[in-house]
Amino acid sequence: MQDTRQMSVLDAIISRRSIPQFQPKPVPREIIQRLLDAAVWVPNHRLTEPWQFFVLGETSKRRFAEIRRDFRAATMPNPKAPEVQPALAKIVEDTIHTPVIIIVTAQGHDDPELREENYWATFGAAYAFMLGAWSLGIGTYFRTGAFRDHPPLREFLGLATGRRIIGILYAGYPAAIPQKQRTPAAEKTVWLD
Repeated sequence: MQDTRQMSVLDAIISRRSIPQFQPKPVPREIIQRLLDAAVWVPNHRLTEPWQFFVLGETSKRRFAEIRRDFRAATMPNPKAPEVQPALAKIVEDTIHTPVIIIVTAQGHDDPELREENYWATFGAAYAFMLGAWSLGIGTYFRTGAFRDHPPLREFLGLATGRRIIGILYAGYPAAIPQKQRTPAAEKTVWLD
């Protein structure tokens, strides 16, 4: 990766990758706060500022890991089987050893249009965080899926009914950077005159 002090926005967008594995090195709290401070500057319709971020400390990471494990176990035909125990234990260990975990939530709205815009604005804030992190040499992995709506996770966070989990951001210094390719934009672009 190039020198992060000279990384342009375009370089960050093009070179950023989802990082599934992190070094054990902690990310200073001041850096996470700086990235969150930048993330809230994304566009949001009517300036609703719908986001709320839950940054997990060591104790809350352990509880979150147990909730993740239990969610995964519930999808298995026989979660008590001895052969699945190592996989369930790995979920807990991997989660606990992730340097930074941020649960990104958005406020819903009675108006379907504003609700949708709140969700997209909040994802925009998560993406701004990811780009800013990458520009500082910090990798991220953004996860979504059914786990977002898991009642024990919502209870753990104390989420109100109208608040939705948009995704979970895992962050840390990359252990490895995957090499990926994308279809050129020209193949997915229609120019209309």
